[in-house]
Amino acid sequence: MARRFAFLLVRDFTLSPLSLFIDTLRLAGDEGDRSRRIDFDWEIVGERGLPIRASCGVELLPTKAIGNPQKFDDVVVVGGLLDTNRSLSSEKEAFLLRAAEKGVPLTALCTGSFVLALYGLLDGYSAAVSWFHIKISAANSLM
Repeated sequence: MARRFAFLLVRDFTLSPLSLFIDTLRLAGDEGDRSRRIDFDWEIVGERGLPIRASCGVELLPTKAIGNPQKFDDVVVVGGLLDTNRSLSSEKEAFLLRAAEKGVPLTALCTGSFVLALYGLLDGYSAAVSWFHIKISAANSLM
């Protein structure tokens, strides 16, 4: 059975980390380079019909409505620009907090670690972030 990933995209998320992570899953979980989801499967979770805007202006539609996070083996939060609102919609927030409560592993891409920290999900944990974001966050008192 394929390992299932739910991707939660923050407004103004960065497209390249999402694309590279999904493409790595695609390549690692297939046989014969046919883009089949044999070992890994994924969904962009969000409010159905509402596009999610990337920092580059591209908009993606969710492939799965927000539901039960326990249907996934991992929830991946894809962050983006720090100078915009980093909080999630109330539905995405509830999904993320339920996932954490139920012990679903959480992964953060780009500035997704700041989102996890915003909701207290990194309390007691160490996290790695880019030197650039540490410098900017310290300057803006975001840490």
